Formats: sequence, structure tokens, C-alpha cells
Amino acid sequence: MLTILLNPNRSEPLYQQICAAIREEIASGALQPNEKLPSRRTLSAHLQTSIVTVQTAYEQLAAEGYLYSRSRAGYYVDPDAPLLAHMPKERMLSEAQPVQEVPEDQIVFSTSGVDLEQFPFSTWAKLSRQVLSTKQETLLQSPPAMGLYELRAAIAAHLRAFRDIHAVPEQILVGAGTEYLLGILMQLLGASRRYAVEEPGYFKGKRILRSNGASVIDILMDKNGLDITALRRSGATVAHVTPSHQFPTGIIMPVRRRAELLEWVNAGNTRFLIEDDYDSELRFQGKPLPSLYSMDTGDRVIYMNTFARTLAPSLRIGYVVLPPALAEQFQRDFSFYSSSVPSFEQYTLVHFLQDGYFERHLNRMKKTYRQRQKMLTAMLQAHPLGQYLSIQGEEAGLHLLLEVHLPCTEQELVAAANQAHVTVYGLSAYYETPQNPSAFPQIVLGYACLSPEELQRGTERLLNSWMQFLS
Repeated sequence: MLTILLNPNRSEPLYQQICAAIREEIASGALQPNEKLPSRRTLSAHLQTSIVTVQTAYEQLAAEGYLYSRSRAGYYVDPDAPLLAHMPKERMLSEAQPVQEVPEDQIVFSTSGVDLEQFPFSTWAKLSRQVLSTKQETLLQSPPAMGLYELRAAIAAHLRAFRDIHAVPEQILVGAGTEYLLGILMQLLGASRRYAVEEPGYFKGKRILRSNGASVIDILMDKNGLDITALRRSGATVAHVTPSHQFPTGIIMPVRRRAELLEWVNAGNTRFLIEDDYDSELRFQGKPLPSLYSMDTGDRVIYMNTFARTLAPSLRIGYVVLPPALAEQFQRDFSFYSSSVPSFEQYTLVHFLQDGYFERHLNRMKKTYRQRQKMLTAMLQAHPLGQYLSIQGEEAGLHLLLEVHLPCTEQELVAAANQAHVTVYGLSAYYETPQNPSAFPQIVLGYACLSPEELQRGTERLLNSWMQFLS
């Protein structure tokens, strides 16, 4: 049990004291990657504080990347947490989004989760039993560094069918999530390079790059995606992009900009693009545009994807498709690595992909998320404030960008929502440096984690709290 000395007389809130103590436990090695933390109820009783205080601390640490949650199972130490624990404290404090103590009925429009109630537990359990009964001779053996060949072959078949990516299993590297794989890519490409990243963008990826010693430069987005002119001037030799559905703006990069990116990467023989296709399967309108990988003729694009959005974050399985030269380099220089994903999960996922379960599950999830998105947009448009709202990013993904045409600031909108027991995040929270990207405040609304009932209550509370700004 965690022993944390809480001092209610300190100016620092109790949840922050809990956060600091858990970070120290992770940094010292007392808490190991993937170790389960005490339940909220158990820890609150042990510390003689409220469950809400412990929940707030756990959510803060999850937002910072120290913890991850499993449905009905609680919170666990993130595998990358030791890297974050040794970053300079002032940087972590500036990058972390503040979390305040929240009431029990708080509704959070989170962008980081999925609907875990839809996970195919019965199918996964059946396939797990099948693996246990048929793979006893190989199940306990250490899988190859790049992952089981059967899984890489199944992923290759999926990519051919869904993304028109023609890669052989020898090019595919399976790992415990995109964060782990990003660290591996840095070892392949070298930390001495300058890495260009999207601004606004995914904070955790930037942290991982910096924690490995890379020089990271933010490139602002324009209406078509990463600003290619700024990229050319940046001196970067590697660019990390999310062309299918940029996070958090929701921009889908048009073909012309994709062609410009490929022109940039093929203009130098040491340049690479990391194409993060994190939610390309969750597209609701038309077919997805061709991936950068499928358009590239110079073997300069590294394709990255994960099963976290389509199955569950706790599954911790992602993969990259390496250009042939990098695949050979990994086999030559890094084949001594142990696979970071257990054989049991890999074999189960093989059957899930090969037997058609993943495709059927994906179709169900797209239908569910599309219905929720329609519900959310309909409520936004039907409210008296509807005429003052502009909705962006409806084509794909699990969040919307809401531009609010009212005489107020983004901070005022977020604060008003919090007073109504609703948590939302302004777009500026995803910028490393203060920006004014729009004449009007913009709010990022994630909806995947909310049930239809929570979505209705949360949207009503949110919009009613903003009525005060209507002049």
C-alpha cells in the first residue's frame, strides 16, 4: 500500500500532494511499469481523504502520461512513466494540463479514451481460450523482437485491404503502443536529428522525443495541415505528422499538401516522415485519402498505427511499417531486443484479425461513434446558441472542434463549463507557446467515452452555462 503523508495545512492541494508522491515512487523504481495502483476507495480509506481527491490525482497523472486505466480494473503505471519521471520538473509543470478537484457528477468531454463498454469481451475470451489450448508449446517462448510473424502477416493483410499499403511482414514492427515505438524509431533514426512536430499537437509524443535527447521544433498548422514553408525553413530532417485526422484541429490533409510533404522528404536522402495514422479506420464520410506511405516512391515514409482507438488503450499494441532499409537496420542492430508485447496477446489478436472479428467490430464501432457524433452535433445546432457555434472535424475521429462566436474568451468558456460540472479543453491548451489561431475561442470536444445519457446531460449543461455570454 502506498504510504503518503498528506498535510492539509499546506497551500498545495491534497490531490497534488498525492501526485507528487506517486511521481517520486515511479522515479525511485518503487512503482514499476504496468504495476497496478490501489483502487480509489482503498487508497482514500488508507489516506483518510475523499475518493474524489484520489480520483482527481489519478486523472491528473493519467493526463501527464504517468498512468493509464483499464476498464473495470483501475489504474496502472504507464510503461513510459520512468522517462517522464526524470524530465525537468519545471517542464512537466508547464506542459501538464491542470486538473482541479471535481464533483462526483462531473462530465468530461475527454479526447483520450474510447467506449470500453463496446469491447468484444466474449469473443476475446473465446479466442484467448483457443490460444491457451492450441499454443501451449510456443506460448511461453519469447517472441521475436519485431513481433510474431503471424501477427505481422495479419497486420500486413489488414493494411492491404483497408489502407492500400503493400508491405511484407518483415517490414512490420509490433510494440507496446505508439509511445514505445516512437522511442525505438528515435534509436533507428538518431537523436542528433532535428524533429519537426505539429503545433498544436500531441504533447506526449513531444515529451518522448525530448526525453531521448532530440531537438524538437514546432511547426504551426494552416488550413491544410503542417505548414510546408515553415517546415522547409526549419532545418528538420524528420517530421511527425497526422495527415488523416490531425489532433486536435481535426484537419484532413488534402492530396496536394501530401504531395508537397513527399516532395520535401524525397529532396534529401537523410529525411524521413513519420505518418501517425492513429484513427484512420474511424472515418464517417467517404473513403479515407491515400496514406503518405502508399503515395511514397522513395521509401522515406514510416507508417505508424495502433489498436488503442479501435479496441482498447489497455491492449498496448501498436505497430510501424518500416521502409526496407530501416527494417534491415533494425534486424541488424536491434534484434537482441525482447518483444514488448506478450505472446498471449499477440496470438489472440492474430485470430481476431484473421477470422474477421476485427472488421466486424470496426463496423460496429463506426456505427456507434457516428450515432453519438450525430447526436452531439444535433444538440449543438438545436440549442439557442446553435447559430453562434461552428463545428469542425466531423469527417473522422472521436472529437470535434467547436468555434464559439460569442463575446468571451476561451478561458471564460472553460471556467463556465466547470462551474456547471462539465470539463472541456480549449484549443490553446494544446499549444506549447501561446497562440491566437482564431478570432473566436475554440473548444475541443471528445465524445467517445460518454454514454448517450451522459452526452445529453453534458451538452445541455455546457451550452446552458454559456448562455450568460449571449449579449
